[in-house]
Amino acid sequence: MKIQKIFALVFVSTLLFSCNFFTDSSPNRVFELIGLNANKIPQSFERVFKEYYQQKQNGILQALADDKKSMRSSNCVDAVNFYYGNTFKEDIKKINALSKTDETEPIIKAGIELFEYAQEVQSNDFPKIAKMIDDGKSEEEINLAAKQLDDTKGIELDKKYKKVMDLLLPYADKHGVEYKRF
Repeated sequence: MKIQKIFALVFVSTLLFSCNFFTDSSPNRVFELIGLNANKIPQSFERVFKEYYQQKQNGILQALADDKKSMRSSNCVDAVNFYYGNTFKEDIKKINALSKTDETEPIIKAGIELFEYAQEVQSNDFPKIAKMIDDGKSEEEINLAAKQLDDTKGIELDKKYKKVMDLLLPYADKHGVEYKRF
């Protein structure tokens, strides 16, 4: 009798895990984690840094305070690190946790490539331009640096984004995922 109960428990556990009962990898979830989170990637680095430059000029830059509950005045590097430093790390973990099928594997792979590249840009390049703002560089110098970032890594991000959407949208359509295009 004990062996039958153990067998039944193992069978039910296997069934639940094989059906992704504990990990939602439904088409809606795949679309949500990859498609919707891709909207967090800035479309224009130049616009992002114009806003930071203006906030610095107006003395309203903020970052998370040491108590982790309130905001404090900050320099631009701290603000950029707070808002952009870890934007995609949790998304990347969640995407990696999705169950891969023949159909979703290329979407997941392209999504990971997109988010890892965006994270690299935001972790490495954003603080450099933010430091220029903190160092009092002219608005023209900052705009030029941001434009150069748009014209190099921004173009690469656009290509990666397009690749993701070219894979994801037909998948979403095929599985009846509702979404709106803007």
